[in-house]
Amino acid sequence: MDWKKVVNEVNKNVGDKYDTGVDSLLDRMGLEPKRSAMDVIFPMLGVFGAGIAVGASLGVLFAPKPGDDLRHELRESIEDMRYKSKEKISDATEKVTEGNSRTGTTTT
Repeated sequence: MDWKKVVNEVNKNVGDKYDTGVDSLLDRMGLEPKRSAMDVIFPMLGVFGAGIAVGASLGVLFAPKPGDDLRHELRESIEDMRYKSKEKISDATEKVTEGNSRTGTTTT
């Protein structure tokens, strides 16, 4: 019996029946290939985002104030934040302009 011939024949038969890739080999052994970080992070971000959406919905649903009052307060707070941010931007612009006029540089 020629063992080399037998081994070559077995390799040929096994190679024809099974995929010889690393993933297939690990699967036949009951193992998994190593997962990349993105394979783990993206599903977690999706679940996290869904949790935020559900939490915000429940918070608005069970708010102690009626919807009209809540929307009015939210609108006022957003307008207040917008006004304060415009004030801070104009103050910062004035400071930059004053600093440039002192040093003699110009902004483009």
